Parts: sequence; C-alpha cells; structure tokens
Amino acid sequence: MIQVKEIKGGYGEKEVIRGISLEVKQGEFLGILGPNGSGKSTLLKMISGLLEPDSGEVRLSGQLVQSYRPKALAQKMAVLPQKTDQAFSFTVEETIQFGRYPYQKGWLQSVTQEDVQVVSKVMEQTGVAQFKNQSIHELSGGEQQRVYLAQALAQQPDYLLLDEPTSFLDLAYQKDLLDLIKEETTSSRLTVIGVFHDVNIASLYCDRLLLLDEGKTDMLGLPHHVLTTERINRVYKTNVTPLQHPFRANPQLIVEPAETSVATNAKLADGWKTYGGEGMTFSLKEPLRILSSHQKKGGFFWKRSLGTGSEMLLLDEELEDREGLLFYDQASGPKQFAAEDTDDDMVLYGMRHQEELTIWLVLKESLSDGFSVQLMGQLVHMIKQETNLSIHHLCIATANLQETEDDEHLRERLKQKVYRLLYSLNAI
Repeated sequence: MIQVKEIKGGYGEKEVIRGISLEVKQGEFLGILGPNGSGKSTLLKMISGLLEPDSGEVRLSGQLVQSYRPKALAQKMAVLPQKTDQAFSFTVEETIQFGRYPYQKGWLQSVTQEDVQVVSKVMEQTGVAQFKNQSIHELSGGEQQRVYLAQALAQQPDYLLLDEPTSFLDLAYQKDLLDLIKEETTSSRLTVIGVFHDVNIASLYCDRLLLLDEGKTDMLGLPHHVLTTERINRVYKTNVTPLQHPFRANPQLIVEPAETSVATNAKLADGWKTYGGEGMTFSLKEPLRILSSHQKKGGFFWKRSLGTGSEMLLLDEELEDREGLLFYDQASGPKQFAAEDTDDDMVLYGMRHQEELTIWLVLKESLSDGFSVQLMGQLVHMIKQETNLSIHHLCIATANLQETEDDEHLRERLKQKVYRLLYSLNAI
C-alpha cells in the first residue's frame, strides 16, 4: 500500500503541493488529473522519493520512502516517464537488463540466470522480444516506450509510477501500453499511479481518479464521481459535454469549441433525390444528427447523407462520401415517392414499397437526443392513426442550423405534414 499523509512542498520557497492525503491499495490503478500547473508531476516526484516534501510523509508498505536505500527502493518501485532519451545505442535486451540492476551484487555486477529469465519474460509480455538485438534508437517512439515499460517491469516492483506515459504515442500504442499495464494490476497485483492529461483515457483504465486544482485535492474517487461536467468545467476552466461510451459505464467528456455562426440558407428540399424506381437519398454539406428506427442499423449517427432502396444508388457519382452515407438496402421492385416540403425548415420525405412505408423527417433546427426519441414515438403514432400500412423505416435527421422552435408548434405542423404525405403516397 502507498500512503500519503498531508504532504506539502515544492521547489525552494514555491509551494506547489498544499496538503494532499491518499491511500492506494495493492493492485489498484490510480490516475492523477488536473490542469497544467496543478502539481501532478510534483506529487508523483514526492511519492517516488525524488522530491522530499516540506511536511507530511509518504510510506511504501508502511515504511517512509526516504528511509529506503536506492537499490532497495528500486526493488519496490519503478518509474516510467513520458519520454526517455538514451544517449548510448544499447540493444533492446541490454536496455531492459538495466532494470535488473537493483538485484545485482558485487563489483562486477554480473548478469545471473534469474536476470536472464526475468528479462526474457518481460520482453515477451511487452511484445518487444522480436527487437531484442536491435538498437533502441532504431525503434519507433511507441516501440521504445514498450521497451522502457519492460525495463520497469524487470525491476519486479510492487509499485509503478507513470508520468504521462502516452503523451507521444499514437492511439494504437496508447491502447497497447495501457492494456499491458492494466493486465499487470490484475495478474501480478501491481499497484499503479499515473499522471494523465487525457481524462477519457484515465476514465477507461483507472480504478480511481485524483483531481488536483492548484496543488490541492479537488476530488478523489471513482471516475463517475470525479468526471462530472460541473467539476471539470470549473477546474479546467473550459466547457465540456458528457458523452456515453457505447460499451462501458466509464464517463467520457468532449470539449465544446466556441460557437460559430452557421449559415441558415441551406434548402432542405435541395438535398432530396429519387432514382426512378430504385430508391431515394438525402444529402447536405452540413453534418446531420440522425436517429434511425432500422432493426439492424438503428440508433444515433452523425452522417451527411441518407440512402435507401437499391444498391445501384451507391454507384451514383453524387454520393462521393461513402463514409458519410448511411445506406439501408431494400428489396427491389416498383416504389412510389413523395415529399411534403412546403416549409424549408421542416421536410417530410416518404417512400412506399408495396405495403411498407419509409419516412424521413428532416429538420433545420437542433434537437436533443431525448427529444428526438420522443418525436420518433409521436411520429409513429401519427402515421398509425392515418394508415394501416406497416412502417419499414423511420428516420429523424437534424441539421442544427437554427434554434429549436416551440415543441407544440413543431408537433402540430408535423401532424399536418404526415397526413399530406400519406395522402400523396396513396396510403390513406
């Protein structure tokens, strides 16, 4: 266990850490967050014993960190910095062998059979065995960071400290590195404390989070307790919006850029196109927030184009952005199309294929996801009140080009449009 009790201090007369206390249990992964200058790296230095606090104490396994001799401390704790510069061109295997230094004895510091076995094991764990005879300088940044992780694991520590270990890594290497570290907390009961700038990464991998603000603890707790919109906005002095991860309960946040003026002269009716008896599409240059009722490809999406009908539509030259197209295939056969587009800020498009209806509602305005779901239910109710035809697919697409109008007025206009559209499709 790591115990930190009311530590204060910094550099010279400058107090950076102002009374922080925490405990980290065996096998736990604690993430330290906070804006620049909040004391994250300074706190890590105090925990590692590199910087002695002016007051308070840090204990490893019940013993003061300053009481350990250097080699004994290196057997208990390893540190993985954000970037390590190595002047000499050692091989990967030689670089990892430096992690065994705390266990070597005598003047010659010879490598033992146990050292060889440990180095071989951690090279396999971290996926760098294939590079063992290459110079460390021949590897990419992500590969080098894995080598330094292997060096740290070769110390066989009880505690691993990370100082922004993923700052210079691409997404794949970030994931690989943190997956490895997380696995060690489970399989070897390794205790990890890491400093992070990316709150979303920290939320996904850390068991608990410590949020610092001006050298003090703002909040210490589970990720969903720490990463609240109000707290992050206040501490980081910025605007963020909560975002639900599709597969995990871990909170995620997105940065809100400053609002910019948007052009409102886009004509929704210009985005609709039919292709003889094949199908129909809708496209705008602006991104569309789409709610789809489709059985297999339903849910919320950000796309610029919608398509339904025949695969032939995908060959159309005007639909160049394949990644931006949400396409719903439908059986071939004669189709009937209609558009209720008398108002430019709200257009209802429909396609009738045999006894099934596909209906898209496109709005210029901005709707919350919750209101879109409610509106989808009301649209279903309006359609079923007017026709016995079954609904194949409903879709609501919002272009976010103007403010939301009054809800009651929107629903009343929509009800009228539904009736006229169904009439045009001979569904009434």
